[in-house]
Amino acid sequence: MSKKLTIGLLLDDSLDRSDGVQQAVLAIGEKLRSRGHDVHYIVTDTERTDMENIHAVGGYLSLQFNGNSVRTPKPASRSRIDSLLETVQFDVLHVQMPFSPFMSAKVLNRAPEHVVRVGTFHILPYNTMAKYGTKAIGVAMRRSIQSIDHHFAVSRPAKEFMDSSFSVQGRVLPNPVDYAFFHGFKKQKKNKKQIVFVGRFEDRKGVKELIDAYANLPINVRNNAELTMISKGPLHQEMKQKAQDLGVAIHFPGFVTEDEKAQALANADIAVFPSISGESFGIVLTEAMSAGAGITVGGNNPGYASVLHEWPETLFDPQNVDDFSKILRHYLENDDERNRIGALQHQAVKQYDIELVVDELEKVYQAK
Repeated sequence: MSKKLTIGLLLDDSLDRSDGVQQAVLAIGEKLRSRGHDVHYIVTDTERTDMENIHAVGGYLSLQFNGNSVRTPKPASRSRIDSLLETVQFDVLHVQMPFSPFMSAKVLNRAPEHVVRVGTFHILPYNTMAKYGTKAIGVAMRRSIQSIDHHFAVSRPAKEFMDSSFSVQGRVLPNPVDYAFFHGFKKQKKNKKQIVFVGRFEDRKGVKELIDAYANLPINVRNNAELTMISKGPLHQEMKQKAQDLGVAIHFPGFVTEDEKAQALANADIAVFPSISGESFGIVLTEAMSAGAGITVGGNNPGYASVLHEWPETLFDPQNVDDFSKILRHYLENDDERNRIGALQHQAVKQYDIELVVDELEKVYQAK
């Protein structure tokens, strides 16, 4: 068994949100904690009272970046950071990249030299502004970035962008999925075929295109298939109105528990994620595959393609509504092909299991 470590997971945001990076950080942190390590979360702010060792060191501002609504830290207090570093004797600081000069960089720069510094790069640019903005961050943050002992990226496309933006060499370590948890949910019998989407309601996630593609199905096909769109976001009310205007019945349950999400994905005949761009990996794809969805299909962006590359027939252009609709219809009507690919996906997704990912992290944490 590896020795017990005191580990700080650094995130320039709050853990109150349920976005992909937060999911990955929490999954890794709680798995490390279950293995006996002393895990601390260092964040901008928090309202959570259900977890221990969450340290809020500053506030935030809300901005739009890389097609997402993001929150960037206000300048964190040096005295608050110094007090934390004196109180908690960290062995490891693991920062989520790219990171801010106003918070995470301050923590890294003020931490003792013996602390192992690890970085995980999470993004791909949504547009030209995001691409050059990230590269500018790489230049401005050179000192802090060069202090990091080990660099990871969550996919090969993300690694290539990290290498070019930050001029560092790293390796791929995917975001983890708790395979055992999702695998534990069994399919419930439904009267209609189930199409399930989970994701933030914003333009980049292809929510408008999904509703258009569903509405474009022949009425006899659509009447035998139920679409459920889980979660919320800035376009939530607009999408409910869009469905009403188009005269299609779509189930919008809003936010759900992890158990409810896993059960919905297990019930899915088609788990569909029509993100247009800006994806570096695709945690929700691996969740659907782990839950045993009939088939998982996704928008043909580099991050999703890195997960679904073995089944190119499951990738599509979300902005081509006719083709998008055809792929839905194809897998609704072809049970054997859907189930064959789904079974292969369910086996292949084990490579992303959290036990394997945390095994690799433990090796690196103790390698300095």
